[in-house]
Amino acid sequence: MRGDAGVGKLVEDLSERRAEDLLDSIFRVATELVRGERASLMLREDATDDFVIAHALGLAEDVKREVRVRPGEGVAGHVVASKRSLLVRGGEAPFAVRGGQYRSDSFVSVPIMIDDDARGVLNVTDRFDGRPFEDADVVTLEIIAGHIGACLVQQEQGEALQRLAETDPLTWLFNRRHFDKRLEAETNRALRAEHLLALLMVDVDKFKLINDRFGHRVGDQVLKAVASAVKQAVRLYDVPTRYGGDEFAIILPEADTEVAARVARRILEKAETVALPGELRDAGMPLLLSIGIATFPRPAGDANALVEAADSAMYRAKQAGGGIRVWEHAFADGPRGAMRPTRAALPPAPYLSDPARLATRELQELIPFALAQEFNVAVVGHEGQVLTIAFPSPNPAAVDTISKATGFAVYPVFSNPSDLEATRRRLAAA
Repeated sequence: MRGDAGVGKLVEDLSERRAEDLLDSIFRVATELVRGERASLMLREDATDDFVIAHALGLAEDVKREVRVRPGEGVAGHVVASKRSLLVRGGEAPFAVRGGQYRSDSFVSVPIMIDDDARGVLNVTDRFDGRPFEDADVVTLEIIAGHIGACLVQQEQGEALQRLAETDPLTWLFNRRHFDKRLEAETNRALRAEHLLALLMVDVDKFKLINDRFGHRVGDQVLKAVASAVKQAVRLYDVPTRYGGDEFAIILPEADTEVAARVARRILEKAETVALPGELRDAGMPLLLSIGIATFPRPAGDANALVEAADSAMYRAKQAGGGIRVWEHAFADGPRGAMRPTRAALPPAPYLSDPARLATRELQELIPFALAQEFNVAVVGHEGQVLTIAFPSPNPAAVDTISKATGFAVYPVFSNPSDLEATRRRLAAA
């Protein structure tokens, strides 16, 4: 019989690793100590209270995905409900199993307990030597289960601290630290998936006046009201953030300017309905916001440029009296309040080896024929207010001219000049 000291030393060595590494390693410890052929750790799913397989050894992938157990259902469910370990020799459980028999000659199931609450089940099945498990194996796995429970507590505490570290305590939105991390991740994902990513920058109009006139307590209540409007308006997978002071930032994955503008309009609509401090109501001061929108990877070529573009759009919105201002393109005075910066550079553009594969006759009708001929370009994509156009070489003046003539933002890619000319002639003759 293996003693507590031996198990404790093995798990103490593992406990120096991160909590998740310990959960991954626990099955190797379990199988080594009790010589089990297969092992699984089932944990409670917060959303449903069902128990699902979080980690496993010796089980097929489809089995791991499909197994789902409710308390009282099957062997694992019985262990959860009873909060007691179960040792089976000879393939027959000592109780009627609701949901079917356990298909093994010998197995051990041990509950993972946290404060008298069954949070999981550790199952080990079939010894390598073909002999049944023993009472000593149950004791060993119960010791390991205790360490798993401690690991889960550590993991949950770490996640809670992480949430606190990345949450603004006033508005309970994400804070700047979380924003910076998520923006980097989302821009990288947008590049890999070839999706647009939108960013909203939201600023409270006359916030300094509110603080000076009514005090910071009222100012804090205003920020909470804005946060409430933002929470009601954003999509489930958007990232609403208190960027700093009275400025908010919202990352919108897989969103073009049309989608972003809809979210921005919803924020303005919700801001008209949220409860305001009595001091503002008595003074007849409504809650007014200025919102700027920009997209990545076009026209903004990196995360910093995206923030600067949305921030510039927000300030232009403020200068225009509030509302929504959209940054359509770095070289164009496009529709819906787009602006032209004083200095801008083309973002890095990809090379398109076969423009004929994407170009269609309908797409070419979106730009004047004379300009397409003059600059030897072909339209190879259309998404919202953005045209993707293949150019024979970098040409900011051509981008500017086409965007002004069409009202679209233009995202340039490059292609072989002779391929572009052949594509244009083929489509014109079609």
